[in-house]
Amino acid sequence: MKKILAIALLACTAASAQVPVNVTKAEIAPGVWQFTVENDGYVEHLNSVAIVDDSGVLVFDTSTRPSTARVILAEIRKITSKPVRHVVNSHWHPDHWSGNEVFAAAFPGLEIIATEQERNSMLNLTPIWAKNLPPQIEKMTKDLAENKELTPAKRAAEETELQRAREKVAELIAAKRVYPTLTYTDQLTLHRGTREFRFMSVTGDAQGTTVLYLPRERILITGDAVSHPLPYYTPPLSEHAKTLRNLARLDVDIIVPGHGPAFRDRTYMNLEAELMETVVKRVTQALRAGAVSIDEVQAAVNMDDFKERFARGNEEVAGNFPVVTKGMVRKAYIEARDGREIR
Repeated sequence: MKKILAIALLACTAASAQVPVNVTKAEIAPGVWQFTVENDGYVEHLNSVAIVDDSGVLVFDTSTRPSTARVILAEIRKITSKPVRHVVNSHWHPDHWSGNEVFAAAFPGLEIIATEQERNSMLNLTPIWAKNLPPQIEKMTKDLAENKELTPAKRAAEETELQRAREKVAELIAAKRVYPTLTYTDQLTLHRGTREFRFMSVTGDAQGTTVLYLPRERILITGDAVSHPLPYYTPPLSEHAKTLRNLARLDVDIIVPGHGPAFRDRTYMNLEAELMETVVKRVTQALRAGAVSIDEVQAAVNMDDFKERFARGNEEVAGNFPVVTKGMVRKAYIEARDGREIR
């Protein structure tokens, strides 16, 4: 049986930060460590993975905040004195590469791996954080101030989350963006001692997402191609579903998603694929039955038969499920109509 260890860490987001960010670590296989950020004000249960080989360390995804990346790096240094030689960024969303600067500063000569498509997305889309995130904080502040129905305990909890979000935004805007230095198109293989690293470009939560397969260890690290407890999605839904079915054919014992616990079988990954395939099928049926506008299609497509399969009694997941599937229906609608949306 593989050894599983866990510890709790507190990462201060800045010198003046008041809200801690909890990080856990677990050794999911010999020399393979999963770091999970519980809640950093942007996302929850976010994973980074450190893999120790004969001469160094490879880190898959570097977290939302540089401060969290520093905590992860400090823990890696407790595990091994070997240098971090490679960082992998699964895709351009900021929770997967905003800590690059920490590893690049600590290890001159570090190679940062991503697909060519994702490097271009990073370069093209980085400016949106400074523009889009501050208005979100303003809206959250206004909504909280205007909500007079909260109990004192609930208001205190909401104020804590708002402060966490403020600190997250401050870090994201101040982060020094360090971009991938080694890019590929379809596949890339590295051999380091006894470890073989196979990088594959797939459609996940972004097109050109990198997943990492370790064939000898039978470990698959997916980025947001797989996310728990509900799927993340952005590109054509049918392509994402095909990715999941193809990944399920690999010989794997452990699957580390972009968010959530490591899985010891393909059950959840196949459930994500089934949900996406069913959304695509039902949207097609609605269109061919005469629905035209996105509102008509969303009214016609009901995915409640999948709700409890994901929620498993979790009320928060059950409450979020209709929002997620409504967005999936829209993606499938746009894909089926060659990019055209009618309201």
